[in-house]
Parts: sequence; structure tokens; C-alpha cells
Amino acid sequence: MLIVPAIDIMDGKVVRLERGDFNRAKVYGLPALEYAKKWQAEGASIMHVVDLDGAKTGEPKNFSVIRDIIKGVSAKVEVGGGIRTEETIKKYLDVGAARVVLSTKVIEDQSFLLSESISGYLNKVAISIDIKHMESPEVITSGTSGWQQSGDILIDIPSFINAVSSVGVKFVNFSDISKDGMMMGPDAAKILIFLKRARKAAATKLFFTYAGGVSSLDDIRVLSRLGDDGVDAVIVGRALYENKFSLKEAIGIVKNAD
Repeated sequence: MLIVPAIDIMDGKVVRLERGDFNRAKVYGLPALEYAKKWQAEGASIMHVVDLDGAKTGEPKNFSVIRDIIKGVSAKVEVGGGIRTEETIKKYLDVGAARVVLSTKVIEDQSFLLSESISGYLNKVAISIDIKHMESPEVITSGTSGWQQSGDILIDIPSFINAVSSVGVKFVNFSDISKDGMMMGPDAAKILIFLKRARKAAATKLFFTYAGGVSSLDDIRVLSRLGDDGVDAVIVGRALYENKFSLKEAIGIVKNAD
């Protein structure tokens, strides 16, 4: 299981939101590139960078900051937030992003992945599902458009996962919005329910990355012990910025578990 540090950017600054609420943002002191260098020094092989302003508006707003991160570290950088066109996908990949994360665009219009112009990028695309409510073991309410309430959409997980995996997508990110930025610990049972349905429905083997609520090394241990149906990577944010544990310690827990 990979440990992936998060770098969420709003107005050019590194922040963490509570439950996706843009009015509840905590700003952290260092420039984004300095945090990226810090996480790389502690062992990060990949980082998850999000343009929160882009997620809200539908187009990149912090491109130059993110470009500087990509250029400034040797670790891989996965980028999300406001990526809803082929032009934006290409823009990030051209400056060296390892993957781009698509959420709102694909959830609202799965046919976007079928277009010939997108087909060449699918090996560098991750689909993100942000879970607000689990209506049943197979149906969730997903937040879109920067998690604003007007963007809530019901998703049939087996159908959606089968559709995106059938066209060649290999990476799926999923988050529990109720836990995000709250330092409450992940809901392991909820994660397994989602993953068992999703893995069963996938047309090909998928790589699943989870985010939401990781607050301690014990949380890392729990997630690392979920077995074959568990997560392949976990994104960690606020706990790192508030020194609940170091990235190096978290990576060590996973290595020992293996």
C-alpha cells in the first residue's frame, strides 16, 4: 500500500478543507513547492495535488503553482481539480504530471471517455468518486463541482466502475467526504463495502486509492490490513501538516506490514 501525501491548493496557498467546505479552510505556512520537497525527502514516491479553486469553477486556477511542483520534484505528481477538457488534460501532462484526476466531467458524462481524442490519455487518467452518502451497498451519492451541494449525483457503483474500466481506465480514487479533513479515522467497513462491489464489477484489475479521515498511525495499520479487497494506496493530508505522524513513519508501518 502506497502512502500518498496531499497538497490542496486554494488562492495559491496550501490548505485543508473540513468536509469539503470552502468556508472551513485551514491555511498552512510553507509554499506548496516547499511542502512537496518535504514530502519527497520523507520518502514520497507520488503526491496528490488538487487545485481546489479549479474544482469549484471547472477550470485550472493554480496551474503555475502546480507546474512548479511538478518541475521541482522527482516524485510523481497526480493532479486533480477543474480538469474537464482534453485541453486541460494535455496541459498538465505536457508539463510532466504522472496522472490527471477526472471527477465531475466523467460522473456527469461518461461518454467523455469514449471520445477518440481522450483514448490516448486513458493510461494516465484516474477517476475520482467522492462519497457523500452510501444509499445502499451499490448506490452512493457523490459530490461534484468542488463538493458543492448543487453537484450531488447518485451513482450506481457496479455500472459506473464497469463502464470506466471497460474503456481502459486503470486508476480509481475514492474519498469519504464525511471524514475528509476531520481527523476522525477512516470507516474500514464502509471502505470494504465499496471496494468489494467495485472490484467485482471491474472489467479489468484496477488500482484503488482512498482518502478521508486518516489521523494516526493506527489508521494506517488498519487500512494496510484490509487484505486483497483493500486499498492499494491511501492519501494523507491534515495529519501530516499538523505533525500527528511523519510521512516516513507511515511508510515504515506499511513496509513492516508487508
